[in-house]
Amino acid sequence: MSHEERNVLTEILANLVIIGLFLWFLVAGQAAGRFDGPDGVQVWAVLVLKLIGVSIVIGIALAVIMAVIWRVITGESSELTRDERDRAISGIGWKVQGLATAFGIVTAIGALALGHQIITAMNLILAGCALGDTAGNLAKLHAYRRGL
Repeated sequence: MSHEERNVLTEILANLVIIGLFLWFLVAGQAAGRFDGPDGVQVWAVLVLKLIGVSIVIGIALAVIMAVIWRVITGESSELTRDERDRAISGIGWKVQGLATAFGIVTAIGALALGHQIITAMNLILAGCALGDTAGNLAKLHAYRRGL
């Protein structure tokens, strides 16, 4: 398994943890009525910014932990070289991520056009970004496993 493929697996794991974290806090906040009222969007935005900061820390921590575990289990050091195959697979991931994220944004605009609340649209954009990143990483993993 190449260094880049291990990174993709780590990113998928981090994505799942982070999506779970976002869902937990956003659903709890919505159920508690924190996003209702005139300052609801601002409260949502502050919460999301805090969660983004926590997500960055989680992503870095998981990357370090997975690298250490890999080193202990296999005894292999991480090889930081990227070849043409890695660049091509990365391009595939970016395309899938962009399409999925764009779908989330268009869905949010459609929800607004249908009269849904701004919080719903913001959550759809956030979900589009999160699912876009996950879909891009899954596409990269597929390309590593099955070939271009």
